[in-house]
Amino acid sequence: MGFEMRRKLKFRIGQETDSTQLALVLDSAGRRLPSYLWGQFAEPGQSVFEYGREKIRTDIIRKSFHKNWYVAETQNDFVGAFFGFLVEKPYPEIDFDALPKCMHPIIELEQLASGSWLLQALAILPEYRGNGFVRQLLDKAELVAQEAGAAQITLQVEEINKVAVNIYQMNRYFELARRPYRSFPGSHDFGDYILMSKQLI
Repeated sequence: MGFEMRRKLKFRIGQETDSTQLALVLDSAGRRLPSYLWGQFAEPGQSVFEYGREKIRTDIIRKSFHKNWYVAETQNDFVGAFFGFLVEKPYPEIDFDALPKCMHPIIELEQLASGSWLLQALAILPEYRGNGFVRQLLDKAELVAQEAGAAQITLQVEEINKVAVNIYQMNRYFELARRPYRSFPGSHDFGDYILMSKQLI
């Protein structure tokens, strides 16, 4: 076992100065859907990543606001990050006609996760992948969910993302439901979104 695999990550709350990397992590975890959605609201000529970064940096109402993230570090280097939240129960009424069609399956599965702590996004920077760090991020996310009072942690993953699906299965996450993937411009994915769950209590 290599040194990197034995190294224990340190976790801290996200800071404003992390916003650039958090935008990258969010878009990576979301397989380009976040940047597509940012592009619907960016000003003419404005980079979609600048828009997304500013929302993470300044919009305290958003669930993806930087202070809602947990950042993983090794030797003070940014390795990856995650954020999540308790899904409202009962789940609020949703006007699906007001949402982009690519969001419909995601929201439908989120409704089914009502009452759980939803791991909304988790990603590791490319240079740190393959070092056994993802298990540490999942362990931390599960601890955060328990501290929030949740008996169950849930997440959504695309069926096409076989590596992620396998990792979650190896960490005792089980499929609860799935919905057909809805494409958007710039996406080449297909298959289903899968809602996975793990009991914490």
